[in-house]
Amino acid sequence: MSLTTPHDIPLLITVPSNPSQQSTTTKPLLSAERRITPTWSISTLKSKLEPITGIPSTSQTLRTRSLDGTYLTLQPDTALVGDSTFNLTKGSEIEVIDSRPPGSTNTILDFQDVSKVDKYVMPESKYEQLDDSVLAWKRKQKLGRFDPNAKSLGELIEERRGHDSEQIRAKGISVGMRCRVNGSDERRGTVRYVGEIEGLGGEREAGCAWVGVEFDEPVGRNDGSVEVEVAGEGGKKGREMREVFECKGEKYGGFARPEKVEVGEEFGVLDDLVDEDMEEI
Repeated sequence: MSLTTPHDIPLLITVPSNPSQQSTTTKPLLSAERRITPTWSISTLKSKLEPITGIPSTSQTLRTRSLDGTYLTLQPDTALVGDSTFNLTKGSEIEVIDSRPPGSTNTILDFQDVSKVDKYVMPESKYEQLDDSVLAWKRKQKLGRFDPNAKSLGELIEERRGHDSEQIRAKGISVGMRCRVNGSDERRGTVRYVGEIEGLGGEREAGCAWVGVEFDEPVGRNDGSVEVEVAGEGGKKGREMREVFECKGEKYGGFARPEKVEVGEEFGVLDDLVDEDMEEI
């Protein structure tokens, strides 16, 4: 007599977003390929699916589609996965239904939307007490704010302000001038704003000057408005949108640092330049 071990079966394990709907176009909360052993009992399979789905084995209902397209529940728990009744073959799909009442669990299976996942935020006072953190390393190396020779925020702001003012003066950047950004002819436009924007970039960009450009084509990132940092209640910092200049539409506006901007009449509208060249021919 020959004893053989059944080969594992590669299956698709899914957790439907709405078990009451039988639409195949609805994206499942979870979809994963797994290999199962035919000699497992349904109870064993459920226990192995628990760490994958986050659904307790006692709250799982397993189902698959029969040959006529209707759902077939994998039961009883003592039955074997390889039972011919279930007809599970390579590529078959097993849906895991959570039988717990809605709202009775905090389990979140939509891993694509991390905003729905609870996150632990360590209090700043506790973080500062750690001796194996990045902050602790900076403290030991006397870097950043721990550098005794580091400049104060006020000094840094004045330094940035002086540097950018010199850049703007040397390049002759002013409102109304034609310009090109990042050396790209696709990013030609007209200067609409020159100066600081309070709150843009927070402390890291405090004192920096910005050149607001209205592009000829929709190659920008905004419509002349930017999100800035503002003081909120209780000392907390918030965010708000601020319109800096008017623009002809979404994606036609952008802000660049002075060193990335060139100005001059040679940066006219490309379509106009093409028409002039054609007339000369």
